[in-house]
Amino acid sequence: MTYLTLLLLTALFVYKYREKSLYAVFVVSYTQNFIVPFLFTHGYVSKEVARALVLAKDFLLLELFVWSLVVLVKRLHRPLPRPLLPLALLTAYCVFRFGVGVALFDDDLISGLYKLKIIVFPLEILVVVMTLTALKPDFGRRFLRDITYILSALAVVAIVLAFWAPADFWVENANVAELQTDVKGNSDIGMYLDQGLPANATMTSGREMLMSFLSFRASGTFGEGIALAFSMSLPVLLLSLYFSKNIISVLALSATSSALLFSLTRSAWIFCVFVAIYVLIRRGRYSLLAIVGGTIVTLLLFWPPLNEFVGNTITHIAPSSNNPDSEHAEGILWFYARGFSDLRNILGKGMRDEVQEIPESGYAYLLEHFGLVAYLSFLWFCFSLYWQFRKDSAEGNEALMTVAQGIALGILIIMHFSQYPFSMPSFMSLWYVVGLCLGGSVLPNKGLPSSPVVLSNPPLSLQPV
Repeated sequence: MTYLTLLLLTALFVYKYREKSLYAVFVVSYTQNFIVPFLFTHGYVSKEVARALVLAKDFLLLELFVWSLVVLVKRLHRPLPRPLLPLALLTAYCVFRFGVGVALFDDDLISGLYKLKIIVFPLEILVVVMTLTALKPDFGRRFLRDITYILSALAVVAIVLAFWAPADFWVENANVAELQTDVKGNSDIGMYLDQGLPANATMTSGREMLMSFLSFRASGTFGEGIALAFSMSLPVLLLSLYFSKNIISVLALSATSSALLFSLTRSAWIFCVFVAIYVLIRRGRYSLLAIVGGTIVTLLLFWPPLNEFVGNTITHIAPSSNNPDSEHAEGILWFYARGFSDLRNILGKGMRDEVQEIPESGYAYLLEHFGLVAYLSFLWFCFSLYWQFRKDSAEGNEALMTVAQGIALGILIIMHFSQYPFSMPSFMSLWYVVGLCLGGSVLPNKGLPSSPVVLSNPPLSLQPV
C-alpha cells in the first residue's frame, strides 16, 4: 500500500508540474542518501516507508519517461538522434535477457530487477532531457544553470561535513550503512557499520594518511564519495570550460573542485581530467592546458597527504598485491584476457551477483551478466554519441558540444573501473548534458547557444526566462 500511495503521489506531481518535475528528480537523487537515513536513524519513518522513499526518484523518472514518450509520439515529427538506436537496442536486449533468465534458467528475480533498473536508467534520462530540450530549449538551458547552482551549494555542505563534522556524525544522525543493510537489504560487506558509512565514503585503501584533517571522505548529502565525485565533475567542467567567468562562477568552481578533490575518488579525477584535456586540445588552448597540468602535478608532488595517497595507490595497484586497489588492475587485465574466451559470456551468465568473476569492471558487468550484445551495443552507443556531437559542433553549438564529446569518450575509459554511468545519483547530471545536446540536434534552430553563457543570479521562479 505504501508503494502504491507513493506511485500515485509522484504520478500526480509529474502530471501537474511536467518538465519542472525534473528538479525534483535531481534534488531527490542528490539528497536521498542523507535525508532518508536521517529520518530512519531517528525513527521518524518505518522500514517500509524508508524503502518506499528510496524508490521515489525512480518513480518520478519513470513517470517522466512515459510522459516524454507520449510527447515524442504526438508532437515531435523529426528523425530521432542516431545514438538512441544502440541505446534502445542495449535496453531492449537486457530486458529480454532478464526475462529469459528468470523464466528458463532460475535467475534471481530481485537481483535481476535491480540490474535491469540501472540498465534502463540512461535511456530514461536521455529521452526525458532530449524531449524537454527539443520542445522547451529555454527550460533546458536554464535547468543546466540551476543544477550547477544546486550542486555548488551541495559541494559546500559536503566540505563542511568532511572537515568539521565529528567522527560519529553519520552513526548518530544519518546512518547510511544501516539504511543499506536493513532497508535496502544489501550485504554488510563493504559497509563500515561503526562509522555508519559504506567503504567508498570512508578513509580506506591508502586514504588513512589524510585522517589528520579529514574524518571521512567528502560525501555530503550523497552519502558516498563516488556519487558526490561524479556529480561534481559536471559543474567543475562547465564552470571551467563553458560558463563565462565572474565572481559567482569562480566561487562555485572553487567549492565544486574542492568537493571533487576531497571525495578522494580516483576514477572521477581521471574522468574529469580526461574530458578537460580533450576539450582544451580541441580548442587549441595549449597554454591553459600546461597551466592546469602543472597545477595538478604540483599538488601531486608537493602536497604530502595527496602525494602519499597517490604513491600508495601506485604501489598497490599491481594485480595480486592483496590490496583492494589491485582489483582495478585485475579487472582491466582479466576482462581482455578472459572475458571473450569464456563462451558463457556470449549470452551472459545471468543475473546473480556471483556470476561476475571479473572484479571492478563495468564492461565485465555487461558482458558477464547480459552477454556480448549488451557490451557491443554500449560501445556502439558511446561512439555514436561522439560522432553525433562532432557533426553537430561543426554546424554550431560548439562550446557545449565539445564538452559532450569529451563525456562520451570519458565514459569509455571509466567503464573499465566500474559501471558508474549506470548509477543514477552518480551520472545523472552528466547524462543531462548529453541529453541537452541530443535535444539540440533534434531541433537545431532552437538548440543550444553557440557560445558560452553567463552564469548569472538564479531566477526567483521556475518560469521560462
